Amino acid sequence: MTKPKDAPVEVPPASRGSTKKTSRRRGLEFPSARQVVVRDVGYPFRLRGDPKQMGLEVDNEDLFADYAREQWMGSVVRPGLYLFDRYIIPDFAFQVVDAEPQESIITKATRIILASPLEAGAANIPSKIALEDVVGHESVKKKCRLVLEYLAEPSKFGEWAPRAILFHGPPGTGKTLTAQAVASEANAQIFLAKASDLIGVHVGDGGRRINALFENARLRAPSIVFIDELDAIGLARSFQSIRGDVSEVVTSLLGELDRTSEESGVVVVGATNALALIDPAIRNRFDSVFEFGLPSIEERLGILEMYSRRLPIPIEADLKSIAAITEGFSGRDLRDRVLKESLHEAICSGESLITEDTVRRVLASIKTPRRPEYSI
Repeated sequence: MTKPKDAPVEVPPASRGSTKKTSRRRGLEFPSARQVVVRDVGYPFRLRGDPKQMGLEVDNEDLFADYAREQWMGSVVRPGLYLFDRYIIPDFAFQVVDAEPQESIITKATRIILASPLEAGAANIPSKIALEDVVGHESVKKKCRLVLEYLAEPSKFGEWAPRAILFHGPPGTGKTLTAQAVASEANAQIFLAKASDLIGVHVGDGGRRINALFENARLRAPSIVFIDELDAIGLARSFQSIRGDVSEVVTSLLGELDRTSEESGVVVVGATNALALIDPAIRNRFDSVFEFGLPSIEERLGILEMYSRRLPIPIEADLKSIAAITEGFSGRDLRDRVLKESLHEAICSGESLITEDTVRRVLASIKTPRRPEYSI
């Protein structure tokens, strides 16, 4: 059945037996459609908090075409119109991406194609970030270059594929930035998920959301699944008396990590600030574990120089001396708490550049960040 975006009333299908080159609908004649390309859209709505529809996968294109043609026979189509499934997934929507001719009617001779996610405009393509934008962490970047080789040719590695990597360390030390850089250089989809958003409200919600996340990644391989705050769902099961949903979520995550096969083209990257709180079974599923420590004085200087070049107004300050007095600051602290605040201070004062005095005033108002210690 068709439902034009600008029409609230469904248009009933015409006779299914029509194979004429033109068909009449409400006094109008439409040519028969030679080909119709559709993309899966999903349901008209979902309950707040439920996972988004993961999309469809077609194993046999000819079988899908016959199935779709049977129920949409006689429907008038043009780009932008919606078609609804009535049998297997009732009310699941498809949108017409293209039709030949542009306004035509589906007949027995019509070829119906389900567009791939990329053809349908899949999202989550990362911005252009390079591994060189990550200051320091040389051992991590070396491993990430191996991941790039795997994503380019998954069959090359076989059982030795780098399937899962775990980043841990204080906030703001470059864990998310590194994952985005790998996805960008590999031209791969990246699925960024905060673990706390995967838990859900009702029993079974967490498992469904985790399954949907990984299924989406497999459909759009090569891809990277980046799970931030992994300790929120990978919490050691000894805490089950405190958090009743822990066992269900941990079991689902373990199952999905095991399902990520060597040639799937999917790499899982987890990040946590509290490695000690993660369930040992989950920790053991990760091939490599890397610590993201706070930057050294040389790395702090590199970070300050990199971000200073992006400032909208010039900075005239001794970055070496600033790097020397900011021990204990993360890369995010240097960008957001030092440089950004100095920029705002200069703009508010009507200055055309950021001076040494401005930076020193900002630093005087900032206390060295204290990092929490996590233990069981």
